[in-house]
Amino acid sequence: MANATYSQNDSLGGAPDYARYDRIWQRVAPALDPYPQVRAANQKAVPAMAMTMQQSAAVGETEQTVQNRYTAPGGQTEGQTAASVTQTGGTDASVEAQLQLPGASADPCCMGSEAQDLTMVVEGFAQEEAADAASYTQLARLAPGRNQAMALRQMGRDAQRRAQELAAAYYLITGAPLQYGAASVVLPRLPYRELLRRSYHAAACNGLNYARAADATMDICLQRLLQRFSNESYAAADRLLLLLSQLS
Repeated sequence: MANATYSQNDSLGGAPDYARYDRIWQRVAPALDPYPQVRAANQKAVPAMAMTMQQSAAVGETEQTVQNRYTAPGGQTEGQTAASVTQTGGTDASVEAQLQLPGASADPCCMGSEAQDLTMVVEGFAQEEAADAASYTQLARLAPGRNQAMALRQMGRDAQRRAQELAAAYYLITGAPLQYGAASVVLPRLPYRELLRRSYHAAACNGLNYARAADATMDICLQRLLQRFSNESYAAADRLLLLLSQLS
């Protein structure tokens, strides 16, 4: 039978499948071994798990115990340890908790505890900007021309806006409103040119003080606000320099 099967496959141009032939012989005549080399190879290729079962049986382990050893627990993929599953789950839970943080936190990442050291500085800046707004408004009334008056009034509005933004920042940091009030300013009786000169130096100093305060805080939002106001104050000084240059 073996030779006949071999000839049939050979006539079809395919290679003989001795392993299949051996399985047929084992069913037909288990006592015979016409392909000893095939059986020897099969015995060497016993799966590792089967060998482990045989070894475990020798020490009293059941087949189910061995299978459980190779079966991943529920919720755990193959090759993943329980510790890694726990760690992954903990990480996911932590990330989810962070994503669900409310906007109004006890210690927010901006305008929070990092900015509390500068609350008095912020209050002082707000009061100074309110005073500058009043000074620019009065100075506009003394301007010799319409263009200079318009420029000074706009500078006064810019100073008032900065005062309001600083008050808002103060509230974000402390939770308490800042009542800086309307500044009462009386300009000295000096020539208009001299008043522009003093206003220039005040604006330039404001720019420097804002920059120093920005460097002194670790709060990124307050730092950005103070840096922006520093740039605006230097821009106001440049505008005053231009107004001075236009005087005859």
